[in-house]
Formats: sequence, C-alpha cells, structure tokens
Amino acid sequence: MIKQLITDIAFDNIKLSQAITRAKLVENKIKNETFKKWLNKELEGYEYDDPYLPSYRKIWSVINLIAEFGFGRHERFPVLLNESFGQKTIDAINFHKIIEPIAIVEKELDIFKDSKGYLNIPPHQVELLANLFEDQISDQGGVIRQGDREVGKIHYENVIEQTKQKLLDILMNLETEFPNLLNDYIMTKENNEKVENIITNNIYGSNNPLNIAAGKHIEQENIQNIYANQDFSKLEELGVDKKEVEILKQIVQTHGKDKATLKGKSMKWLGGVLASVAGRGLYDNIPAITNFIHTLTN
Repeated sequence: MIKQLITDIAFDNIKLSQAITRAKLVENKIKNETFKKWLNKELEGYEYDDPYLPSYRKIWSVINLIAEFGFGRHERFPVLLNESFGQKTIDAINFHKIIEPIAIVEKELDIFKDSKGYLNIPPHQVELLANLFEDQISDQGGVIRQGDREVGKIHYENVIEQTKQKLLDILMNLETEFPNLLNDYIMTKENNEKVENIITNNIYGSNNPLNIAAGKHIEQENIQNIYANQDFSKLEELGVDKKEVEILKQIVQTHGKDKATLKGKSMKWLGGVLASVAGRGLYDNIPAITNFIHTLTN
C-alpha cells in the first residue's frame, strides 16, 4: 500500500490532497501524533498565527487599493507603509499567509490564468487602509471602496511541491525502515523513536527557527562555547527531563570536535527524548527541540 502510494505521488497519479488523506492510513498504523497533527493541518488548514506555519506558506504579496474618481476613472496604487507603523504591521501588509487546506490550494491554482492572481481584500480591511490615504484622495474628489492582494502562481505551486516532497520523503523513509509496515509494525519504544525521528526530520528539518518556542536564535560558531548552561536550560523549558539534558551536555563535551560522532549520538538521544515528550502530550514543543539538535550538529 505504501509503495503504491509513493508511486502515485511521485508520478502525479493522484492529487496531493488525496495522497495526504491516504497517508492517514499509515498514521493510524504507526500512531504518531506529530504526523497526525501535520496531516490534519494540511487537510483542514492552519491557524493564521500558527507558529509552525511552513515558511513557504508565507509569501511576499503587495496590497493595492483602488481609488474611484469622477467620470468612471479608477486609479490603482500599492499600500506602502513607513517604519513608524512597526515591523509587525508592515509584515502583515507585505506578506500573505497561505493557510488554506491543501485541497483549496490545488483549486486556487486551477483558477490562475496568468502568473499572477488577485485576492479581494475584506471591506473592513479596505476601510482601515483607506483611512491612511483619505485626505489626499478626498481632496481629488475620490473615494476608496475596493482593494486586492497580488499573489504569484509560483508561490502556490511551491506550496504543493514542498508539501509533496515532505510527504514523499516520510513515506520512503518509513518504507525503507519498515518494509512491511502495514502488516507487522510493532509499537516498541525503539520503533516509535525511529518513526518520530523520520517524521520530525522530514516535516521540520532545520526550517523552523529555534525562537518559535525557545525565544532566541543561536548562531553556531564553536559548539562547545556557544551552548552554555543557559542555552541548554531552554530544553528543560520545552519539557526535556533534566537528566536527559545532562546526557546531551556530556555528548557535546565528549564529541564536540567530531561532527559525525556528535551527530550520530545526538540523533539517537533525540529519538528517545521526542518519544518521551510526545508521550506527555507536548507535541507543540517537538519542532523546537528538533531544531535545537539540528543547529547543534549541522
């Protein structure tokens, strides 16, 4: 079943939304909550403020307002904000989050006639933005009643492609590790750790910033110097047992100069820790813990 699903995805025999739905059968066998939550988000859509919204679902997008003047004349102009509005507001204007379910993304791709498309801005947002230009537009006898957001077709294609590759990699890794998964998979601690590693590595990799949950991005310079006690303490804040943190410190101290060994032992450590964290229901902390290790070893 997994082999057939992999083939169908790779050769575009089915839509990605159908592939993700079928992948739920795999999740039901391995009972991995991280995989389950990711599949559900892709099928049902993301929350607007989801801290784990994939970076490729946040795209540069210009908002345009349309001013109406006498004799049917219309003038279209972009909304450009200066620094006084603050970075959060500026980002909200300049970037669009594609939070829709993957099935909707597929349908939206079908209606693109050119390389660009336009999404209508809700009336209340048009009104708020129009207030910024009210004086200069009204002085010319005009009014703003409409607005839209310009989006690129390539960004929607990228959402499909990136999601497809993540799902493919997960399924192929599972197939390699457990050739007869659907028939004889046994939920042992070792198997669960292998599965958790496969899922988190392929879904999150090193794409999500550590500051999502740990609060501060850490640049890697010298492994033994950068990760001081206060940095490791963030793992405890994310639900990692203190004893496990001490074990990781020892791994770094002993193998910090040997990257291959450091990575191997750290990834083995990560598998056991993620299984423990997931077992306590702290699924939202898994990406940050994973990225801590990726930053440490890459």
